[in-house]
Amino acid sequence: MDPPDLARSSSGFAAKQHSIPPPFRSSPAAASTDLPLLLRQGNYIPAATLAVKTLTTAPSLVPQHIFALLYARLACLAVSGHEALAAQESLILGDIHSPFYFSTNRYDNNGDSCILPWSLRLLAARLQAVAVGGDQSAAVQAYYDFAAYARSQYRRSSATGPKILWKRRLRDLGYRTANALVVMGDLDGARRLFESTIRARDEEGERTVVEGWVAMLCLRMGDLEEASRWIDANSLQMEDGVLDALFLMAEGREEDAVAAWRGLLGGEHDILARHNLAVCLVYTGALAEATELLEEMVDRGNTFHALTFNLATVYELRTEHARERKEALAGRVADHLWQGEREDGKSVEMVNGDFKLLSQTPRKDMTAPGTKQRIDSQR
Repeated sequence: MDPPDLARSSSGFAAKQHSIPPPFRSSPAAASTDLPLLLRQGNYIPAATLAVKTLTTAPSLVPQHIFALLYARLACLAVSGHEALAAQESLILGDIHSPFYFSTNRYDNNGDSCILPWSLRLLAARLQAVAVGGDQSAAVQAYYDFAAYARSQYRRSSATGPKILWKRRLRDLGYRTANALVVMGDLDGARRLFESTIRARDEEGERTVVEGWVAMLCLRMGDLEEASRWIDANSLQMEDGVLDALFLMAEGREEDAVAAWRGLLGGEHDILARHNLAVCLVYTGALAEATELLEEMVDRGNTFHALTFNLATVYELRTEHARERKEALAGRVADHLWQGEREDGKSVEMVNGDFKLLSQTPRKDMTAPGTKQRIDSQR
């Protein structure tokens, strides 16, 4: 397969705007030429456009600048719901393990002889796996290759700084591999990989985080006994009642879960409680109250994917005019996202799949079993 022409890809990007709800097609930041500001503000589509424009028109770019712009382009496309396009464009790099990218000259202070930045290599590995058929096993293999390289660099390094860096990169590769296994549906494989990484962790805080991930994976797999064992054995802490409510949902005891989540409203995890309460209300048939809760969350400025997806699902369950309601929802969310000055890096763009406006494959989220309509719970 020939690598894509970035200039052609950018000119054809406008044709892909059909995947973006109309209220999101006219970003107030579209005319900006400040790439760092666009990234801080979460304007990823204008940032992707600016990055490729700079790549294809700016004269005499040095390699480091080219790679930084390419990383910005690919990452912005991926996080804004255009992963397929990012995957195709990532092929322009070819084989990222090729000797072409390695040199005897040292391009950084950590002894890495590859001219491709580490972050770009990791992103390209995942995207190229998508481009060649969407099989994440290719990404897993690439991560294992990176791990072998990182180990060799760790052994070769003599200074403390580079050793710490390569050790962190090895740890991160373990997490990325486990995440790829989750995407592939191999939850047990991901759990076993996390368990092996726990034994190698030397930071207590990080051990606790990974132990929490293992417990949540067990919960998602339906292995409640093993999840309880991890929580009890490692004294995992969460606000009182949150884990109990999640267990009730996993056991299919929605009525009891409704009561549990109501008791957590107004607490530290209020958004989590409200969203999961609405999910449980849907399962118990209280669609009107669920709609009110979800719409209230949107009006408060909450705009995450599971929220808009679930509210769109409730509209489909309650009315024959669901499309009009979903289009209006997209407009309300756009108004919230583009209000005021924001520099927290959170995306201000959403795609049709976030509102179920097209029969396209939605993003992967946790799915409650045994229902015809998918309802995403925020766990």
